[in-house]
Amino acid sequence: MKPRVAVFSGPTATVSNSPPLVTGNKGRLRGERTAGSGSDHLVPQFLYEPVTVKIRKFSAHPLEADAAEMYHDDGKEYYEVTLSPEDGPYPLPYVARRADGSGDGAPFEAADLNDAGMNFGGRQTFYPDASRIFMEIDRTVHGRRADGEGGPLSRRAEYDFIRVLPPGGYTKKGEVAGRDFFPYRPEGWKKRPRAMDLARVANALQGGLASGLYAGCLWLEGTPSLEETLYWASLLVDTELPIAGVSSQRPHGVLSNDGDQNIIDAVDYVVSGKGAEMGAVGIIDGQIFSARALTKTDARPGGYKASGGHGGVLGSVKNGEVAVWYRPNYRHTHSSEVSLPRLPDALEFEDSGPASGPRTLRVKGPDGTLRAEVIPRIYIVKHTVYMEDDDDPGREVEILARVERALQERRGENSPRLHGFVLEGLVASGDGSISQKKALDMAALNGMPVVRVYRNDPGGRVPSNADDLAVEGSNLSSVKARLLLMASMLKLGRLPTARDPKNPTSKDLERAREKISEFQKIFDSH
Repeated sequence: MKPRVAVFSGPTATVSNSPPLVTGNKGRLRGERTAGSGSDHLVPQFLYEPVTVKIRKFSAHPLEADAAEMYHDDGKEYYEVTLSPEDGPYPLPYVARRADGSGDGAPFEAADLNDAGMNFGGRQTFYPDASRIFMEIDRTVHGRRADGEGGPLSRRAEYDFIRVLPPGGYTKKGEVAGRDFFPYRPEGWKKRPRAMDLARVANALQGGLASGLYAGCLWLEGTPSLEETLYWASLLVDTELPIAGVSSQRPHGVLSNDGDQNIIDAVDYVVSGKGAEMGAVGIIDGQIFSARALTKTDARPGGYKASGGHGGVLGSVKNGEVAVWYRPNYRHTHSSEVSLPRLPDALEFEDSGPASGPRTLRVKGPDGTLRAEVIPRIYIVKHTVYMEDDDDPGREVEILARVERALQERRGENSPRLHGFVLEGLVASGDGSISQKKALDMAALNGMPVVRVYRNDPGGRVPSNADDLAVEGSNLSSVKARLLLMASMLKLGRLPTARDPKNPTSKDLERAREKISEFQKIFDSH
């Protein structure tokens, strides 16, 4: 029996995208623009009914006729074969036309996607899940193997296709961009996922991989954000099964598309059994990246690297052979201290100040899933030199405005209750300006944890400082530190608040540092 693999569709996934459908020349009328060079580009489509076709002999390769004596000769110059709708998609000319009120309609053009007057073409290029992508890889030239045979995916496993934050949606069923699906084209429909959507990711992956149905899973997402979702999965999902993240720099079906091969490599990794207890990884361009280290550096095949300065490329996948060289040392998935099963059902903490008193915040619903409303809001602050006027924290208007907004939201009924900051500071210290430090200290004394990391591409660990009011973010990038702080707050809650954050007492500082040390233990091990 073949293994079963769950294939989760995530947001803005170029690997699940295709070029716009443009009417080919066989669908155009005399006098209309000729598409391309005059030859029809073929698009995988289904037949309406069976059709018998005659295929000219010796036409599959320019040197077939050179070996004519090797071929059986039945006296005909063609092969006759019946094609059926049940076979699956065949590459065929695209002849659909757009309704424009005229008797014949008009050709679909790529420029339709930029026309607000026709709702940006009204058609999507993203697929609602990966099932059609897998079918086309198996059935068409996209997935023809080096040995000349097809079916590279169906030979390896069975699949279930699960929509979590998919890039394409069924608008006729009431789905709405930005709520139910997340594309980046057409431009007018572009939407990015929200902080609250991280709960959907964690719940879907945890539920699917705990079902006992799968050997592991693929997560398909856009190249710029795959690294963040994979790291979140490595923190929140309690599983020993492999989680393989897949992206593509070029859409499915275009010249030199890399995504189809990444999918096949990811399936090879999952079914090989070598991904057990490896946590979440990215399978990109034949390399196996740790989710913690995976970083996109450029929009091209080969545009990923391992950040952090100490490895991160764990192995390779080449021609179906999976090699694992190293295993992650940091806690992840089944060993993570902030995985979903290890999070408390509710957080309880005491607030000081005008709104003093005990607070309870429900983290999980009755079914044990993570509540979307509880996802913390973490803001990133960047430091650079030649920006300081003086040491007055009042000049840090962005930080102070974020703090004030957070305090307002904490008093609301249906607004975020957990907030924090990540500072991209100088390499070697992780420090910002004096005014930034003072403003962020006030944020910490208002209950908002602050994490310090290096700016640019971290190549080492931020040094420890037990006397300050910040968590040292190890060798994490700011975007990864933001996610770990989110997960940590779901376990530990807020810092204790001072009665007067601008003039804290020694007791206030002691309580804050004691709580910060709990965050530090998580950051040192994840």
